[in-house]
Amino acid sequence: MTFQDHLRTLAEQAISSIPAGQAEDIYGISFFIDNERDDPRQPTLTIGYNTEAQFRRTVADACDEAEARWNYAFWLQNEVTVIGDLTRDPDGAAARRQWISELGLWYDEPTHPEFWMTTVGPTAALIEANFNQACVQLARDLHNDGVVKSAIARPVPVILHELEYYEGIARRTEAANPPGLADDFTAWVRVGCGIRGL
Repeated sequence: MTFQDHLRTLAEQAISSIPAGQAEDIYGISFFIDNERDDPRQPTLTIGYNTEAQFRRTVADACDEAEARWNYAFWLQNEVTVIGDLTRDPDGAAARRQWISELGLWYDEPTHPEFWMTTVGPTAALIEANFNQACVQLARDLHNDGVVKSAIARPVPVILHELEYYEGIARRTEAANPPGLADDFTAWVRVGCGIRGL
């Protein structure tokens, strides 16, 4: 199974497993992208979601309603699945390494510090870009194939994010969703409150 197939299989299982009673209160799905052990060769995708009930619980602690609604710091922090994690998803981690190798981007730890800037930095950026694009395509496919709508009973945005917010996050989230679906999130990122991150 390719890494993209593995992403799709686990993501679809995760979203489809959300209990119906919880699903009706969900207003956004989180695609949290991070590097395990801060290693650029080990990007992971954590899928979760947030609910209107959680929003109401946290709104008093945020700078405004938009921050409570869209800043991951105020979300449930549930982990429906973590794809590519070396411990929780070893098959995914192996498939990810194979995928990165097939892209010609796998590298060994450099022995000289100067290689970090000349070799690792640019290569890590390419790994990140490819992983982000794979996650954008995954979200698009889940929308286009009706997986999100079937599980949640209506379209809700898939938010592609890290722990900080910046223009690239807004652009990737726009690309991952049907036109207009993520406008509230991207507007929050772009007005500045979101740019502060966590």
